[in-house]
Amino acid sequence: MKHTFISKKGEPRLIIIFAGWGMDATPFQGLERPGYDLLAVWDYRTLDFREEWTYGYEEVAVLAWSMGVHAAQMCHRVIAGKTTGRIAVAGTPCPVHDTEGIPQAIFDATLAGLDESNLARFMRRMCGGAGAYKEFSGRKPCRPVEELRHELRAIGERVRGGEWSREPVFDHYIATTRDAIFPLANQLKAFEGCDIIDADSPHLPDFQAILDSFFIDKGLVASRFEGARHSYDDYAEAQVLIADYLANQLRDKDTAAILANPQAEVLEIGCGTGLLSRRILAVAPAARLVYWDIASLPPSGIADESYRCCDAETAIGHVAENSLDMIVSASAVQWFNSQFRFVQRAMKALKPGGILAVSTFSRDNMHETAGASGRMLHLPDINAWETFVSTLPDVEKIHIGGFPIVCRFHNAMDAMRHISRTGVNALSRTAANARSVASRLAPDAHGRYCLTYKPLFILLRKKP
Repeated sequence: MKHTFISKKGEPRLIIIFAGWGMDATPFQGLERPGYDLLAVWDYRTLDFREEWTYGYEEVAVLAWSMGVHAAQMCHRVIAGKTTGRIAVAGTPCPVHDTEGIPQAIFDATLAGLDESNLARFMRRMCGGAGAYKEFSGRKPCRPVEELRHELRAIGERVRGGEWSREPVFDHYIATTRDAIFPLANQLKAFEGCDIIDADSPHLPDFQAILDSFFIDKGLVASRFEGARHSYDDYAEAQVLIADYLANQLRDKDTAAILANPQAEVLEIGCGTGLLSRRILAVAPAARLVYWDIASLPPSGIADESYRCCDAETAIGHVAENSLDMIVSASAVQWFNSQFRFVQRAMKALKPGGILAVSTFSRDNMHETAGASGRMLHLPDINAWETFVSTLPDVEKIHIGGFPIVCRFHNAMDAMRHISRTGVNALSRTAANARSVASRLAPDAHGRYCLTYKPLFILLRKKP
């Protein structure tokens, strides 16, 4: 396996791109994502990924494409302790399979007939046609055909020898609906039951769009929420309702008993301006909370010694196992690269009998602006959460549920001001002009402009 950095600026986070068969770093040159260095790996004649390639990074995310999905799956354990977001696109864990990969006969024929002419034909199909292939030709890889033959043979021999795994290691799977390499039906079969997102794309996707859509620019998140600090509480009507609901859930006798115990270790993640903090203290004034947030300053009324500015998604992995009595969070963890990985690490940090109580958002949250701007958070829905929680050992589900909250505005620009003054416009540094987005918002039957929040509430207990 070979590797090279395609973007190395000394960022604290790393995205590893597991390339497809026949690739090198050339097709990925020019890709970037604020806050992340980018590392490309390729050449799967061997799967000897080295942990030291990730040394110095506090967070590692994965984008696996084509045959790289299989490679990432097989190399996952090497870097599992650091990984957060993991995206698979246009490939499967078993890449040579009649119903879950490239059909065996097609794979064998490709290997047997591989030469310069057939390689060019393969890449045209990969790109989706002659026009796209012409554009790709300026950045196509430069590797000898004999080397590619050895790589393809090695992949086939590993799969034939049973060296592949169904272990679920990806958060999202992007199915390429115009794929002429991995049949769409086989992609869907391989990831049945997972969070699948359809993309109108050939086998070769738009990698920059995937980086922008699935990996959170956490510096931008911090900046936008810090900028909205003084206006947040006045405009966050949905978030107030969410904090009220979550605080009411914490009135359960077992949960209330934890909060009433001044010796209990309680952590709030993403305290923001203190919406949930104040409600918890109203329910249990003796509660002793520690607060984490990505913003640099604590909210009013919270002592500096109780506050830590950090990226909670990675910091939770450094908390001692069985050390916390409760972890709470309202309207924050949707900004993590992998909510599922966060929950796994949070449950480890809890003592037996400890409670995790978080609110997040479901798929199609604020769909009105997504339709107008083309940007949205890719969030799991309630079914994905139910499936995920059912796989957690030693975890008892208390509650998973949600309800829509519709915020109505007299005009489209008022809706845009709501977004700006609550800091939830953290999807892009080059987002479309607010007036441009507003011009594409459509009023409802009563002439109001709506933003529909879809909160989800996840309450779990670690079994004693």
